Amino acid sequence: MVKRRSKRYPRRRTIGALLAALLISGCASTGQQGPVIVEDDSKKAPPAASKPAVIKQTPKTIAKPATPPQNGATQTLLARANEALASQHPETAIMLLERAVRIEPREALLWIRLSRAHLAQGEMRSAFQHARKAIALAGSDSSKFSAAWLQLANVFTAQGKNAEAQQIRRRFSRSSG
Repeated sequence: MVKRRSKRYPRRRTIGALLAALLISGCASTGQQGPVIVEDDSKKAPPAASKPAVIKQTPKTIAKPATPPQNGATQTLLARANEALASQHPETAIMLLERAVRIEPREALLWIRLSRAHLAQGEMRSAFQHARKAIALAGSDSSKFSAAWLQLANVFTAQGKNAEAQQIRRRFSRSSG
């Protein structure tokens, strides 16, 4: 006698497969580098005693100039936006930078410039949000990361939060490398 599969629960396998895929994708690495935990070998302890873990921060690198966006259209829009900001036309710069961001949404430099344009127009909330977005997108590029934090310090200064701005500037100023 041949056993027939019951079609009573046909979606169970599909749901199970989807749950497994979600579980696996949730464990995927984000690619961001965090603190590295290493054991302290400077003080040799007996094997029975556990060694204390020491957190080592990744070494600071000398900040290099931020690399411009890769797309030619984005580069043109950024150059025109920089000219508009220099000639005291932040509304034009905002329009150009918003177009550039639609082309390259993961480019931190565009978000930094967009934050500057909103700050020049007195729009503190947008300037703050765009600076935070730039920080999130800067990743391991130290020059973009520092520039984004320094832009956030500019926003804090404009908001009258001088203590926070000064703390950020001390940490990310170009002179300290």
